[in-house]
Amino acid sequence: MELAMKRSLAFNSLLLSVGLLRTSAQSAEFASADCVTGLNEIGLISVNDISGSPQDVERLIALKADEQGASWYRIIHMREDVHIDRWQVQAILYA
Repeated sequence: MELAMKRSLAFNSLLLSVGLLRTSAQSAEFASADCVTGLNEIGLISVNDISGSPQDVERLIALKADEQGASWYRIIHMREDVHIDRWQVQAILYA
């Protein structure tokens, strides 16, 4: 039993370190352009050469927004690169 508990704690620590498990109860959410009026802009995320689907890209942006303490994010630029499933994306972060 003790070995299983140690493995579970080690596994949770690993997931936390790579960002696959969250400790906060609230995470950043997508906001459309018409919903950001009155929100405070707190930063910009710009990421190039992301692989995966558009949904994978949005999950990465949401994770990065969380890391920077944002409550909301709005993707303002998302373009598939010459290589299939490689993306360039920019998002504005809001508090």
